[in-house]
Amino acid sequence: MRDKDKKAINILIGEKIRFYREGAGYSREAFAELVGVSTRFIADVETGFVGVSLTNLKRICEILGVSSDRLLWEEDNQLGLDERVAHIDAKYADIVEQVISKQLEVIAIASKEEHRKKTRN
Repeated sequence: MRDKDKKAINILIGEKIRFYREGAGYSREAFAELVGVSTRFIADVETGFVGVSLTNLKRICEILGVSSDRLLWEEDNQLGLDERVAHIDAKYADIVEQVISKQLEVIAIASKEEHRKKTRN
């Protein structure tokens, strides 16, 4: 298949899968094994030569910890906090949860203080 025969949607999804796969630290080989497909198939998907089935798309999203809309729509590739946290090693989960909880407490205190200052003026 020539490049001009590729479907735009396959190119878009393939580029995004590659972006998130690399961001998650998976090689094509390791990722293909997790998805249950061949390395060649992943390479073809990432280059836009083939599309993915809904079954494979769902599995890819689960493995990468991203929602399907991240792969389907043209938007920036910035990961949300929930998606970034999904890739943290389980042994650090408690520490991350404690840090986030403390940060949320600080934000709540700062918000209350800001609100109090506004109501004084």
